[in-house]
Amino acid sequence: MRSTFFQQPLEHQIEVEGETWDQGGVIKGKLRIRNMSSETVTVKTVQVILAHGLNKAIKDKGDVAWEVQEKLVTAQDISLPPGGDQTQEWSFILPTDCPITDKQGGLFLLFGGEEVLSKGGRLDLQIKLNPILQNFLQTFTTQFRFLEKYKKRKAELTEIKLIPPESREFPNLDYVYCYLRIHDGQLKVRYSFKMSGLGRTGEKMTVTKKKRELEQSIPPENYLLPGGFPNRACFRENINQALNIAKPEVIF
Repeated sequence: MRSTFFQQPLEHQIEVEGETWDQGGVIKGKLRIRNMSSETVTVKTVQVILAHGLNKAIKDKGDVAWEVQEKLVTAQDISLPPGGDQTQEWSFILPTDCPITDKQGGLFLLFGGEEVLSKGGRLDLQIKLNPILQNFLQTFTTQFRFLEKYKKRKAELTEIKLIPPESREFPNLDYVYCYLRIHDGQLKVRYSFKMSGLGRTGEKMTVTKKKRELEQSIPPENYLLPGGFPNRACFRENINQALNIAKPEVIF
């Protein structure tokens, strides 16, 4: 991917290797700065910033409250002759729990000079769920037949809303929020089950709502097989353990 930003008399052009990236992956590329004038120009700072932004603020073209994830100064105090240019390589290692791209926003590359946060080029990035978490989620949807409604960022977590299958196993379960994260090597899972039932208020039967929650922390020696492959048997065991709290004690 490529994007160009003009700030007279300079042209900044960023090139990025790839189109999509996973949490925990590496984003890298080159940034070229060119003097478009007929005079020598001194450039104080050239930088690339990895930041999270909300689409609405960007679309409204107001002040964007960027959440800076990482910053790289690629050049300082350089002199460019007329028509001269310099190219620097850069790279960012994405954290395993960095924000994914969702409908609300995502990660951007901001590039330019000292005022890059307010006056600079920008390139939006497509960040997907970590492959291990993708496998965990696939186990939920294929082995247990839950339907994924959406994925979105929730602080340092990724929130997934799942709808249960129509079966006698989950007659009272409306849906479950599953919050996923890999942090310090640990696979963190928090389940929030939203359930309905019948209760009595005086002589009337009413629908009652309740919530049940469970947290799990799975070490890498459990969720990874030799060679770094995901252990789906481990995923099934942990998901099944969590789902037990959403099942009725007696199934008719």
